[in-house]
Amino acid sequence: MIKDLIKAKGDEISVLEGTDRLQYLIDLAKEAGALEDKYKVDQNKIFGCASNLWVIGKKDNGNMKYQFDADAFITKGTTKFVIDILNNQSAEEISKLSKEDFKPLGIMELLTAQRQSGLSNLLDFLIKLAK
Repeated sequence: MIKDLIKAKGDEISVLEGTDRLQYLIDLAKEAGALEDKYKVDQNKIFGCASNLWVIGKKDNGNMKYQFDADAFITKGTTKFVIDILNNQSAEEISKLSKEDFKPLGIMELLTAQRQSGLSNLLDFLIKLAK
């Protein structure tokens, strides 16, 4: 169940202190691939972010496959952290999630107000793609 994965991931990084969590997100960003430029269009853009973030998603045998790119490490790392949980999970299960379900990750409080807004918009977008 996705909510269990979210809690497990939150528990996993809870041992890291504030700046170490941010460094973890930056390290994740360095592992993330890039998105082809043809997908970097407004239709795929997450608005309200402190930086540019694009996400695409498709259903594959009932499961979601997401790809993304961002032009800032914190944004890219945060997105990878969330998408790693949701990739290859049931589209039906993702579509029933709410932003509240992601609170156990414990990353929202690390982010500036603008990045919190961006993360909130990202979660809405990922859920919408699954519907």
